[in-house]
Amino acid sequence: MSNAPTIGDTTLLSRPANLVASEIDGEMVILNIESGHFFQLNDVGSRIWEALETPMTMAELSRAMLDRFDVDEETCRSDVAEFVGQLTLNGLVAAVDQPR
Repeated sequence: MSNAPTIGDTTLLSRPANLVASEIDGEMVILNIESGHFFQLNDVGSRIWEALETPMTMAELSRAMLDRFDVDEETCRSDVAEFVGQLTLNGLVAAVDQPR
């Protein structure tokens, strides 16, 4: 079981300003300046990170990944939410609940 926060469809996702990222061989390497920790994202994670260059809701991000990858909608939504939850736990994504 994960300690990742629950990410709803209307949750606004964005990349915090305290991060430095660079693409190396098609994968993103990210440094959290405050913690000093490095993170490496695989191809799919890197595409999620790139999509969040512009803040968007969880629903918008799921739709963008569904359009990019050959996966069913339920699996995409679940996998993206779990991954974004882990990014949030590690300070790589800010998640703010929006009113419905």
